[in-house]
Amino acid sequence: MEETGNKDTSRKRKIIMGMDGSRNAEEALTWYKDNIHEPADFLILVHTPEYKHLITMPVMTSDAALMSRIVDEEQHVTKERMTQFQTLLDHQGIQGSVKQMGGDPGHQLIEAVVQEGADFIITGNRGLGTLRRTFLGSVSDYVVHHSPVPVMVCRLPHSHH
Repeated sequence: MEETGNKDTSRKRKIIMGMDGSRNAEEALTWYKDNIHEPADFLILVHTPEYKHLITMPVMTSDAALMSRIVDEEQHVTKERMTQFQTLLDHQGIQGSVKQMGGDPGHQLIEAVVQEGADFIITGNRGLGTLRRTFLGSVSDYVVHHSPVPVMVCRLPHSHH
């Protein structure tokens, strides 16, 4: 193959990006599109739903109908979000897919890289302060320290405190 000095436009990169529906995550997607997106890229948005209502529910509840209704609501919200994320990709003109995974978001982003054979990860940064990050942990910190591929942490100007 002879080198012409031109950028190889046939290169296909597979990229994983965490997507939680936050403003930071959506802005990270826009930043990716505006700054590093290439036409052959395939972006996989990974969503790990939190099921907030189940987490806040008392541990010992005997109301099975209530539990079932809350689970159904959470699944409905997650399904709507997955559709919104795919629409977001489509509107940005980015080829890709949305993948739902269960569990800790940091672990799941690493797992998605392995499953999909991704080239790198993009993660947003919610700008947690040092104290909050110490107690709550940070998805981006976990990913940076455990990823088998390069990681780009998209820290946007408004996200630092």
